[in-house]
Amino acid sequence: MMPLSHSHGAAEYLRRTALYAGRKALWIAAGWVVVYLIARIFATGPLMLIEPVLGAVFGGAAGWEMGDNAVQECGFTGIILWAFLVAGCWLPIWVVTWIEQAFVHKLFGWQLTFGNWMLLTMATLLSLAAAVWRALADD
Repeated sequence: MMPLSHSHGAAEYLRRTALYAGRKALWIAAGWVVVYLIARIFATGPLMLIEPVLGAVFGGAAGWEMGDNAVQECGFTGIILWAFLVAGCWLPIWVVTWIEQAFVHKLFGWQLTFGNWMLLTMATLLSLAAAVWRALADD
């Protein structure tokens, strides 16, 4: 992308940020589909303790990827950028979970278990921390 001159307004920065977060969110959504289906193996019993670790690893990786080069790509920093990055991490995780849960419940009768909830919670929390931390590192 070409660098922005001083004549561009805030709308251009927001458009670039939305496009950046949207591109990264598609990759996060694709990865979350795979992680969520793999995690169904560990949905109940003592193996469910693996799910928060899996969620933390995915959330950290997703947040790090979302925040990587965000300052250079979007052209600004601060809480507005962080809000876009966090929303770009959270929306694909939660929307894909909602769709997948409705789909697997309808097909297989699977419920959202406590293990799945831990997976979702850890992915959400770590994606927030990693996205903001990575964007701050570029600041």
